[in-house]
Amino acid sequence: MIQPQTQKNTTPEKFLNRILEEAVQSRASDVHIESLAESLRVRFRVDGALQERYRQPLAEAEQLVTRIKAISDLDIASHLPQDGRFEFSVHLTEPAGDAANKFTAEASSGISNPPSQLAHALTSLFGGSGQSSLEHGVGEQGLEKDVLPQPTTDTKLHTRPAGMYVLNVRVSVFPTVYGDAVVLRLLNRSDMLIPLAKLGMAEEDLASVRDIIFHNYGMVLSTGPSGAGKSTTLYAILQELKNKEKNIVTLEDPVEFYFGDIRQTQIRPEQGLSYAVGMRSILRQDPDVLMIGEIRDHETAEYAMRASLVGRIVGSTIHSNSTIGTIARLIDMDVERSLVAYALSGIISQRLVRRICAACATAYTPDPLLVERLGLTSGTFQFRKGAGCQTCGGTGYSGRTGVYAVLRMDDNLRSLIVEHASMRTLQEYVQQSGAPSLLQRAAEKVA
Repeated sequence: MIQPQTQKNTTPEKFLNRILEEAVQSRASDVHIESLAESLRVRFRVDGALQERYRQPLAEAEQLVTRIKAISDLDIASHLPQDGRFEFSVHLTEPAGDAANKFTAEASSGISNPPSQLAHALTSLFGGSGQSSLEHGVGEQGLEKDVLPQPTTDTKLHTRPAGMYVLNVRVSVFPTVYGDAVVLRLLNRSDMLIPLAKLGMAEEDLASVRDIIFHNYGMVLSTGPSGAGKSTTLYAILQELKNKEKNIVTLEDPVEFYFGDIRQTQIRPEQGLSYAVGMRSILRQDPDVLMIGEIRDHETAEYAMRASLVGRIVGSTIHSNSTIGTIARLIDMDVERSLVAYALSGIISQRLVRRICAACATAYTPDPLLVERLGLTSGTFQFRKGAGCQTCGGTGYSGRTGVYAVLRMDDNLRSLIVEHASMRTLQEYVQQSGAPSLLQRAAEKVA
Protein backbone atom coordinates (compact mmCIF):
# COMPACT_ATOMS: atom_id res chain seq x y z
CA MET A 1 0.00 0.00 0.00
CA ILE A 2 1.05 3.60 -0.56
CA GLN A 3 2.56 5.10 2.58
CA PRO A 4 1.51 8.67 3.45
CA GLN A 5 4.21 11.31 3.03
CA THR A 6 5.08 14.46 4.95
CA GLN A 7 6.08 17.60 3.04
CA LYS A 8 8.66 19.75 4.82
CA ASN A 9 9.66 23.37 4.25
CA THR A 10 6.97 24.01 1.67
CA THR A 11 4.53 26.86 1.10
CA PRO A 12 0.75 26.40 0.84
CA GLU A 13 0.97 27.26 -2.87
CA LYS A 14 3.61 24.64 -3.59
CA PHE A 15 1.92 22.01 -1.46
CA LEU A 16 -1.46 22.53 -3.17
CA ASN A 17 0.11 22.25 -6.60
CA ARG A 18 1.96 19.11 -5.60
CA ILE A 19 -1.29 17.61 -4.34
CA LEU A 20 -3.11 18.44 -7.57
CA GLU A 21 -0.34 17.20 -9.84
CA GLU A 22 -0.05 13.94 -7.94
CA ALA A 23 -3.84 13.58 -8.02
CA VAL A 24 -3.83 13.87 -11.82
CA GLN A 25 -0.96 11.43 -12.03
CA SER A 26 -2.84 8.96 -9.81
CA ARG A 27 -6.11 9.31 -11.77
CA ALA A 28 -7.87 10.55 -8.63
CA SER A 29 -11.47 11.71 -8.94
CA ASP A 30 -11.53 13.56 -5.61
CA VAL A 31 -9.06 15.00 -3.10
CA HIS A 32 -10.04 15.10 0.60
CA ILE A 33 -8.19 17.63 2.77
CA GLU A 34 -9.12 17.01 6.40
CA SER A 35 -8.25 18.66 9.69
CA LEU A 36 -8.08 15.95 12.35
CA ALA A 37 -7.46 16.17 16.10
CA GLU A 38 -3.66 16.23 15.75
CA SER A 39 -2.81 16.42 12.05
CA LEU A 40 -3.80 17.41 8.53
CA ARG A 41 -4.68 14.42 6.35
CA VAL A 42 -4.83 14.39 2.53
CA ARG A 43 -6.55 11.48 0.82
CA PHE A 44 -7.17 10.71 -2.87
CA ARG A 45 -10.16 8.80 -4.16
CA VAL A 46 -8.67 6.50 -6.79
CA ASP A 47 -10.83 3.96 -8.62
CA GLY A 48 -13.58 4.61 -6.07
CA ALA A 49 -11.49 3.98 -2.92
CA LEU A 50 -9.82 6.52 -0.62
CA GLN A 51 -6.03 6.34 -0.23
CA GLU A 52 -4.10 8.39 2.31
CA ARG A 53 -1.27 10.33 0.66
CA TYR A 54 -0.07 13.01 3.09
CA ARG A 55 0.09 13.71 6.83
CA GLN A 56 1.07 17.23 7.82
CA PRO A 57 1.19 19.15 11.11
CA LEU A 58 -2.26 20.47 11.99
CA ALA A 59 -0.87 24.01 12.08
CA GLU A 60 -0.52 23.92 8.26
CA ALA A 61 -4.19 23.14 7.67
CA GLU A 62 -5.50 26.69 7.97
CA GLN A 63 -2.94 28.08 5.50
CA LEU A 64 -3.71 25.39 2.92
CA VAL A 65 -7.47 25.85 3.26
CA THR A 66 -7.07 29.63 3.03
CA ARG A 67 -5.11 29.17 -0.19
CA ILE A 68 -7.87 27.03 -1.67
CA LYS A 69 -10.55 29.53 -0.64
CA ALA A 70 -8.57 32.40 -2.17
CA ILE A 71 -8.18 30.84 -5.62
CA SER A 72 -11.84 29.76 -5.56
CA ASP A 73 -13.03 33.31 -4.74
CA LEU A 74 -14.54 32.15 -1.44
CA ASP A 75 -14.70 34.09 1.82
CA ILE A 76 -11.45 33.19 3.59
CA ALA A 77 -12.77 34.42 6.96
CA SER A 78 -15.98 32.39 6.86
CA HIS A 79 -16.32 29.02 8.55
CA LEU A 80 -19.69 28.23 7.01
CA PRO A 81 -20.26 25.75 4.15
CA GLN A 82 -19.10 27.21 0.83
CA ASP A 83 -18.87 25.97 -2.76
CA GLY A 84 -16.60 27.29 -5.47
CA ARG A 85 -14.32 26.27 -8.31
CA PHE A 86 -11.01 26.94 -10.01
CA GLU A 87 -9.13 25.51 -12.97
CA PHE A 88 -5.84 23.67 -13.05
CA SER A 89 -3.74 22.88 -16.11
CA VAL A 90 -0.96 20.34 -16.33
CA HIS A 91 0.87 18.79 -19.25
CA LEU A 92 1.72 15.10 -18.96
CA THR A 93 4.18 13.59 -21.40
CA GLU A 94 2.72 10.12 -20.75
CA PRO A 95 -0.78 8.90 -19.83
CA ALA A 96 -1.99 9.72 -16.34
CA GLY A 97 -1.33 6.94 -13.89
CA ASP A 98 2.00 5.89 -15.40
CA ALA A 99 4.81 5.87 -12.86
CA ALA A 100 7.10 7.51 -15.42
CA ASN A 101 4.92 10.63 -15.79
CA LYS A 102 6.85 13.86 -16.15
CA PHE A 103 5.34 17.31 -16.04
CA THR A 104 6.30 20.06 -18.46
CA ALA A 105 5.42 23.74 -18.49
CA GLU A 106 2.12 24.78 -19.99
CA ALA A 107 0.20 27.97 -19.23
CA SER A 108 -3.57 27.80 -18.94
CA SER A 109 -5.33 29.29 -21.95
CA GLY A 110 -8.73 29.32 -23.58
CA ILE A 111 -10.50 29.09 -20.23
CA SER A 112 -14.19 29.58 -20.89
CA ASN A 113 -14.99 30.88 -17.41
CA PRO A 114 -13.06 34.17 -17.22
CA PRO A 115 -10.81 34.28 -14.14
CA SER A 116 -11.05 37.01 -11.54
CA GLN A 117 -8.72 40.03 -11.47
CA LEU A 118 -6.36 38.25 -9.09
CA ALA A 119 -5.80 35.29 -11.43
CA HIS A 120 -2.21 34.33 -12.02
CA ALA A 121 -0.24 31.26 -13.02
CA LEU A 122 2.00 29.48 -10.55
CA THR A 123 4.97 27.98 -12.35
CA SER A 124 8.17 26.14 -11.43
CA LEU A 125 6.79 25.31 -8.02
CA PHE A 126 9.02 22.46 -7.04
CA GLY A 127 12.16 20.94 -8.49
CA GLY A 128 12.07 18.11 -10.97
CA SER A 129 8.31 17.81 -11.31
CA GLY A 130 7.87 20.43 -13.99
CA GLN A 131 5.24 23.13 -14.16
CA SER A 132 1.53 23.61 -14.02
CA SER A 133 -0.86 26.50 -13.70
CA LEU A 134 -3.83 27.55 -11.63
CA GLU A 135 -6.63 29.91 -12.63
CA HIS A 136 -8.82 31.56 -10.04
CA GLY A 137 -12.41 30.48 -10.17
CA VAL A 138 -15.76 31.70 -9.04
CA GLY A 139 -17.29 30.94 -5.66
CA GLU A 140 -20.54 31.93 -4.04
CA GLN A 141 -19.42 35.51 -3.65
CA GLY A 142 -18.31 35.76 -7.30
CA LEU A 143 -21.45 34.43 -8.98
CA GLU A 144 -22.92 37.89 -9.48
CA LYS A 145 -20.24 38.76 -12.01
CA ASP A 146 -19.80 35.39 -13.71
CA VAL A 147 -22.76 33.09 -13.73
CA LEU A 148 -23.13 31.69 -17.22
CA PRO A 149 -20.71 29.89 -19.52
CA GLN A 150 -19.14 32.45 -21.81
CA PRO A 151 -19.17 31.74 -25.56
CA THR A 152 -15.70 31.25 -26.95
CA THR A 153 -14.24 30.96 -30.40
CA ASP A 154 -10.85 29.99 -29.02
CA THR A 155 -10.10 26.62 -30.61
CA LYS A 156 -7.48 26.00 -27.94
CA LEU A 157 -10.33 25.15 -25.60
CA HIS A 158 -11.16 22.09 -27.69
CA THR A 159 -7.85 21.40 -29.42
CA ARG A 160 -5.09 21.14 -26.85
CA PRO A 161 -1.63 19.63 -27.14
CA ALA A 162 -1.36 15.90 -26.55
CA GLY A 163 -1.02 15.22 -22.85
CA MET A 164 -2.60 18.52 -21.78
CA TYR A 165 -4.99 18.06 -18.90
CA VAL A 166 -7.31 20.93 -18.01
CA LEU A 167 -9.24 20.24 -14.84
CA ASN A 168 -12.28 22.05 -13.60
CA VAL A 169 -11.87 21.69 -9.84
CA ARG A 170 -15.09 21.90 -7.85
CA VAL A 171 -14.52 22.98 -4.26
CA SER A 172 -16.64 22.10 -1.24
CA VAL A 173 -15.66 23.58 2.13
CA PHE A 174 -17.44 22.32 5.25
CA PRO A 175 -16.74 23.20 8.91
CA THR A 176 -15.77 20.49 11.42
CA VAL A 177 -14.81 20.63 15.09
CA TYR A 178 -11.11 20.60 14.13
CA GLY A 179 -11.28 23.06 11.24
CA ASP A 180 -12.58 23.27 7.69
CA ALA A 181 -12.72 20.09 5.63
CA VAL A 182 -12.24 20.51 1.88
CA VAL A 183 -13.19 18.15 -0.92
CA LEU A 184 -11.90 18.87 -4.41
CA ARG A 185 -13.74 17.13 -7.26
CA LEU A 186 -11.41 16.88 -10.27
CA LEU A 187 -13.23 17.07 -13.60
CA ASN A 188 -10.95 16.37 -16.53
CA ARG A 189 -12.41 17.96 -19.64
CA SER A 190 -10.83 15.42 -21.97
CA ASP A 191 -12.34 12.56 -19.94
CA MET A 192 -15.81 14.11 -20.11
CA LEU A 193 -16.06 13.78 -23.90
CA ILE A 194 -16.14 10.08 -24.67
CA PRO A 195 -18.09 9.01 -27.78
CA LEU A 196 -21.20 6.97 -27.05
CA ALA A 197 -19.74 3.94 -28.83
CA LYS A 198 -16.62 4.09 -26.63
CA LEU A 199 -18.36 4.08 -23.24
CA GLY A 200 -18.30 0.30 -23.05
CA MET A 201 -21.96 -0.55 -23.58
CA ALA A 202 -22.95 -3.92 -25.00
CA GLU A 203 -23.83 -3.67 -28.70
CA GLU A 204 -27.48 -4.40 -27.92
CA ASP A 205 -27.62 -1.60 -25.34
CA LEU A 206 -25.81 0.83 -27.64
CA ALA A 207 -28.35 0.15 -30.38
CA SER A 208 -31.21 0.65 -27.90
CA VAL A 209 -29.86 4.02 -26.73
CA ARG A 210 -29.45 5.20 -30.31
CA ASP A 211 -33.00 4.13 -31.17
CA ILE A 212 -34.26 6.07 -28.15
CA ILE A 213 -32.40 9.32 -28.78
CA PHE A 214 -33.04 9.42 -32.53
CA HIS A 215 -36.77 9.06 -31.99
CA ASN A 216 -38.85 12.20 -32.50
CA TYR A 217 -39.50 12.65 -28.80
CA GLY A 218 -39.06 11.00 -25.43
CA MET A 219 -37.02 11.08 -22.25
CA VAL A 220 -33.94 9.04 -21.42
CA LEU A 221 -32.62 8.92 -17.86
CA SER A 222 -29.15 7.87 -16.73
CA THR A 223 -29.26 6.47 -13.22
CA GLY A 224 -26.75 5.35 -10.63
CA PRO A 225 -24.97 6.57 -7.50
CA SER A 226 -22.70 9.63 -7.36
CA GLY A 227 -19.53 9.10 -9.36
CA ALA A 228 -21.03 6.48 -11.68
CA GLY A 229 -20.30 8.50 -14.84
CA LYS A 230 -23.85 9.71 -15.49
CA SER A 231 -22.78 13.15 -16.74
CA THR A 232 -20.26 11.53 -19.08
CA THR A 233 -23.08 9.44 -20.54
CA LEU A 234 -25.24 12.54 -21.09
CA TYR A 235 -22.38 14.35 -22.81
CA ALA A 236 -21.84 11.31 -25.05
CA ILE A 237 -25.52 11.46 -26.01
CA LEU A 238 -25.22 15.19 -26.77
CA GLN A 239 -22.26 14.53 -29.05
CA GLU A 240 -24.30 11.89 -30.87
CA LEU A 241 -27.19 14.32 -31.40
CA LYS A 242 -25.21 17.48 -32.12
CA ASN A 243 -25.65 18.91 -35.60
CA LYS A 244 -26.50 22.25 -37.25
CA GLU A 245 -30.17 21.33 -37.65
CA LYS A 246 -30.81 20.89 -33.92
CA ASN A 247 -31.09 23.48 -31.16
CA ILE A 248 -29.60 21.85 -28.06
CA VAL A 249 -30.14 23.55 -24.69
CA THR A 250 -28.84 22.46 -21.29
CA LEU A 251 -29.44 23.28 -17.65
CA GLU A 252 -26.50 22.12 -15.51
CA ASP A 253 -25.15 22.40 -11.98
CA PRO A 254 -22.30 22.72 -12.55
CA VAL A 255 -21.44 22.93 -16.25
CA GLU A 256 -18.72 20.29 -16.37
CA PHE A 257 -17.66 20.69 -20.02
CA TYR A 258 -18.06 23.74 -22.23
CA PHE A 259 -19.17 23.11 -25.80
CA GLY A 260 -18.61 25.93 -28.25
CA ASP A 261 -21.86 25.43 -30.16
CA ILE A 262 -24.45 24.38 -27.58
CA ARG A 263 -26.50 26.69 -25.34
CA GLN A 264 -25.50 25.80 -21.79
CA THR A 265 -26.86 27.42 -18.65
CA GLN A 266 -25.42 27.20 -15.15
CA ILE A 267 -28.06 26.73 -12.46
CA ARG A 268 -27.87 29.44 -9.73
CA PRO A 269 -30.20 28.44 -6.88
CA GLU A 270 -28.88 31.20 -4.60
CA GLN A 271 -30.04 33.75 -7.19
CA GLY A 272 -33.36 32.11 -7.92
CA LEU A 273 -32.42 30.08 -11.00
CA SER A 274 -33.21 26.51 -10.02
CA TYR A 275 -33.82 23.61 -12.38
CA ALA A 276 -37.56 24.09 -11.98
CA VAL A 277 -37.37 27.84 -12.71
CA GLY A 278 -35.20 27.21 -15.75
CA MET A 279 -37.59 24.57 -17.06
CA ARG A 280 -40.52 27.00 -16.90
CA SER A 281 -38.89 29.25 -19.50
CA ILE A 282 -36.65 26.99 -21.52
CA LEU A 283 -39.32 25.75 -23.92
CA ARG A 284 -39.65 29.31 -25.22
CA GLN A 285 -36.07 28.92 -26.47
CA ASP A 286 -37.41 26.52 -29.13
CA PRO A 287 -35.19 23.55 -28.22
CA ASP A 288 -35.03 20.28 -30.12
CA VAL A 289 -32.95 18.61 -27.43
CA LEU A 290 -32.95 19.36 -23.69
CA MET A 291 -30.32 18.15 -21.24
CA ILE A 292 -31.20 18.60 -17.58
CA GLY A 293 -28.27 17.95 -15.25
CA GLU A 294 -30.35 16.17 -12.61
CA ILE A 295 -33.95 15.43 -11.71
CA ARG A 296 -34.15 16.51 -8.07
CA ASP A 297 -37.79 17.31 -7.40
CA HIS A 298 -41.37 16.91 -8.53
CA GLU A 299 -41.56 20.19 -10.45
CA THR A 300 -38.39 19.57 -12.49
CA ALA A 301 -39.44 16.00 -13.25
CA GLU A 302 -42.89 17.05 -14.40
CA TYR A 303 -41.67 19.91 -16.62
CA ALA A 304 -39.01 17.68 -18.20
CA MET A 305 -41.45 14.86 -18.87
CA ARG A 306 -44.10 17.12 -20.33
CA ALA A 307 -41.44 18.66 -22.58
CA SER A 308 -40.60 15.19 -23.90
CA LEU A 309 -44.25 14.63 -24.86
CA VAL A 310 -44.39 17.70 -27.11
CA GLY A 311 -41.71 16.76 -29.59
CA ARG A 312 -38.45 17.12 -27.64
CA ILE A 313 -35.72 14.68 -26.79
CA VAL A 314 -34.94 15.12 -23.08
CA GLY A 315 -31.97 13.64 -21.26
CA SER A 316 -31.24 13.80 -17.54
CA THR A 317 -29.82 11.93 -14.56
CA ILE A 318 -31.41 10.68 -11.38
CA HIS A 319 -30.08 8.94 -8.28
CA SER A 320 -31.45 5.42 -7.90
CA ASN A 321 -30.11 1.89 -7.63
CA SER A 322 -31.71 0.32 -10.69
CA THR A 323 -33.91 0.86 -13.71
CA ILE A 324 -37.06 -0.10 -11.79
CA GLY A 325 -35.78 1.94 -8.86
CA THR A 326 -35.84 4.95 -11.18
CA ILE A 327 -39.53 4.45 -11.87
CA ALA A 328 -40.16 4.11 -8.13
CA ARG A 329 -38.20 7.30 -7.45
CA LEU A 330 -40.25 9.30 -9.94
CA ILE A 331 -43.50 8.00 -8.46
CA ASP A 332 -42.21 8.88 -4.98
CA MET A 333 -41.75 12.43 -6.30
CA ASP A 334 -45.52 12.45 -6.91
CA VAL A 335 -45.15 12.45 -10.68
CA GLU A 336 -48.32 11.10 -12.28
CA ARG A 337 -47.98 7.45 -13.21
CA SER A 338 -49.33 8.09 -16.70
CA LEU A 339 -46.68 10.77 -17.21
CA VAL A 340 -43.92 8.41 -16.06
CA ALA A 341 -45.23 5.65 -18.31
CA TYR A 342 -45.57 7.61 -21.53
CA ALA A 343 -42.84 10.25 -21.24
CA LEU A 344 -40.04 7.80 -20.44
CA SER A 345 -38.48 6.11 -23.47
CA GLY A 346 -35.60 4.41 -21.71
CA ILE A 347 -33.43 4.18 -18.60
CA ILE A 348 -29.68 3.61 -18.52
CA SER A 349 -28.53 2.07 -15.24
CA GLN A 350 -24.77 2.31 -14.78
CA ARG A 351 -21.83 1.79 -12.48
CA LEU A 352 -18.08 2.32 -12.60
CA VAL A 353 -16.29 -0.78 -11.34
CA ARG A 354 -12.64 -1.29 -10.52
CA ARG A 355 -10.44 -3.33 -12.84
CA ILE A 356 -8.06 -5.97 -11.57
CA CYS A 357 -4.48 -4.78 -12.08
CA ALA A 358 -3.12 -6.70 -15.08
CA ALA A 359 0.43 -6.52 -13.71
CA CYS A 360 -0.31 -8.53 -10.56
CA ALA A 361 -3.48 -10.48 -11.40
CA THR A 362 -3.49 -14.07 -10.16
CA ALA A 363 -6.08 -16.83 -10.44
CA TYR A 364 -8.01 -17.76 -7.32
CA THR A 365 -11.06 -19.70 -6.18
CA PRO A 366 -13.76 -17.50 -4.62
CA ASP A 367 -16.13 -18.48 -1.84
CA PRO A 368 -18.77 -20.79 -3.41
CA LEU A 369 -21.51 -19.01 -1.45
CA LEU A 370 -20.49 -15.70 -3.04
CA VAL A 371 -20.53 -17.25 -6.51
CA GLU A 372 -24.00 -18.66 -5.87
CA ARG A 373 -25.32 -15.39 -4.45
CA LEU A 374 -24.16 -13.52 -7.55
CA GLY A 375 -25.80 -16.07 -9.81
CA LEU A 376 -22.52 -17.01 -11.48
CA THR A 377 -21.20 -20.44 -12.42
CA SER A 378 -17.71 -21.31 -11.26
CA GLY A 379 -16.92 -23.27 -14.41
CA THR A 380 -17.87 -20.38 -16.69
CA PHE A 381 -15.33 -17.84 -15.45
CA GLN A 382 -11.67 -17.71 -14.60
CA PHE A 383 -11.67 -15.73 -11.37
CA ARG A 384 -8.70 -13.45 -10.70
CA LYS A 385 -7.63 -10.99 -8.05
CA GLY A 386 -4.81 -8.48 -7.81
CA ALA A 387 -2.04 -9.37 -5.41
CA GLY A 388 -0.87 -5.74 -5.17
CA CYS A 389 2.22 -4.31 -6.83
CA GLN A 390 4.04 -1.05 -7.55
CA THR A 391 1.96 -0.42 -10.67
CA CYS A 392 -1.32 -0.32 -8.73
CA GLY A 393 0.10 1.10 -5.51
CA GLY A 394 -0.53 -2.15 -3.68
CA THR A 395 -4.31 -2.01 -4.15
CA GLY A 396 -4.67 -4.84 -6.66
CA TYR A 397 -6.76 -2.58 -8.92
CA SER A 398 -5.89 -0.27 -11.80
CA GLY A 399 -8.49 1.87 -13.51
CA ARG A 400 -12.23 1.47 -13.83
CA THR A 401 -14.66 0.42 -16.52
CA GLY A 402 -18.31 1.22 -17.06
CA VAL A 403 -21.09 -1.33 -16.73
CA TYR A 404 -24.42 -0.43 -18.33
CA ALA A 405 -27.88 -1.97 -18.49
CA VAL A 406 -30.53 -0.34 -20.67
CA LEU A 407 -34.27 -0.70 -20.16
CA ARG A 408 -36.52 0.29 -23.06
CA MET A 409 -40.10 1.08 -22.21
CA ASP A 410 -42.73 -1.03 -23.98
CA ASP A 411 -46.53 -1.03 -24.01
CA ASN A 412 -46.85 -3.82 -21.44
CA LEU A 413 -44.55 -2.07 -18.96
CA ARG A 414 -46.40 1.21 -19.49
CA SER A 415 -49.72 -0.49 -18.79
CA LEU A 416 -48.39 -2.03 -15.58
CA ILE A 417 -47.19 1.38 -14.35
CA VAL A 418 -50.53 3.06 -15.11
CA GLU A 419 -52.42 0.20 -13.43
CA HIS A 420 -50.51 0.77 -10.17
CA ALA A 421 -48.60 -2.51 -10.32
CA SER A 422 -46.12 -2.98 -7.48
CA MET A 423 -42.41 -2.48 -8.03
CA ARG A 424 -41.93 -6.22 -7.49
CA THR A 425 -44.37 -6.91 -10.33
CA LEU A 426 -42.53 -4.46 -12.58
CA GLN A 427 -39.21 -6.10 -11.72
CA GLU A 428 -40.59 -9.57 -12.46
CA TYR A 429 -41.92 -8.39 -15.81
CA VAL A 430 -38.58 -6.86 -16.78
CA GLN A 431 -36.74 -10.06 -15.85
CA GLN A 432 -39.19 -12.24 -17.76
CA SER A 433 -38.91 -9.98 -20.82
CA GLY A 434 -35.20 -10.74 -21.00
CA ALA A 435 -33.92 -7.24 -20.25
CA PRO A 436 -30.32 -7.58 -18.95
CA SER A 437 -29.38 -6.66 -15.40
CA LEU A 438 -26.24 -4.82 -14.36
CA LEU A 439 -24.89 -8.06 -12.90
CA GLN A 440 -25.40 -9.85 -16.21
CA ARG A 441 -23.65 -7.09 -18.12
CA ALA A 442 -20.76 -7.13 -15.64
CA ALA A 443 -20.45 -10.90 -16.01
CA GLU A 444 -20.33 -10.54 -19.79
CA LYS A 445 -17.33 -8.23 -19.48
CA VAL A 446 -15.27 -10.92 -17.75
CA ALA A 447 -16.65 -13.99 -19.53
